[in-house]
Amino acid sequence: MKAQTLIILSAGLITLPSIALAETLHLLIQEYAPFSYTEPKTGEIRGFVTDKIMEIMRRAGETPDISSTSLARGLNATLNDDNTCLFAFRRTPERENSFKWVGPLTNDNWVLYGRKNDSRVLKKFEDAKPYSIGSYKNAATGIQLTEQGYHVAFASEDDDNPRLLVNKRIDYWVVSELHGMSLAQQLGFAEDIVRVARYKNIELNMLCNIRMDKQRIDLFNKINRELDNDGTMEKLMRKYGTR
Repeated sequence: MKAQTLIILSAGLITLPSIALAETLHLLIQEYAPFSYTEPKTGEIRGFVTDKIMEIMRRAGETPDISSTSLARGLNATLNDDNTCLFAFRRTPERENSFKWVGPLTNDNWVLYGRKNDSRVLKKFEDAKPYSIGSYKNAATGIQLTEQGYHVAFASEDDDNPRLLVNKRIDYWVVSELHGMSLAQQLGFAEDIVRVARYKNIELNMLCNIRMDKQRIDLFNKINRELDNDGTMEKLMRKYGTR
């Protein structure tokens, strides 16, 4: 009897570390209003994608912590730190095998913004190829456009690009349509810019550390689909005025 008890206790001790590791999930966002952002007055992390992720966590029985960081730091932390996830980002071939994925969480329409007083007319996105296009460090879209032969100027942060555009330091700015206008409004440039061409519609996902348990990821994906199908996501988008 004592030997059997010892075996059971030993088995329990072996499983305890993996259970402990699964208890705390660390969620990271990049400032990307209205998808995910920090409310200036309260310090609360908000956005319709943030709310969707937190509802996924609630239904999954998770109690995560959440914080804001830069894209470069967020990618590095998610790549190296267990139980860490970053949202909301494109799922690209370069990133595919380095992370585990939850999504798509939502769709994001990417466009070119130009100056309202610019007399040039672009009939299609490809017409911008001779001109300088603003993006920011580590942005997947900017990297892909560079590989396609576009002249991309990488700012340290996307927040720099509305000012650079209005001050004629760049000719156009490639950015999420919703995020770009939100950013321009915050910085006082919304009246000076206009959408001039559509780039593409992309899907945004949550990427998680590659060592995260597959069953956990599968559950998150299952709940994500439920939120799309039961009307919850539609309600969240209306709450933030994006529907």
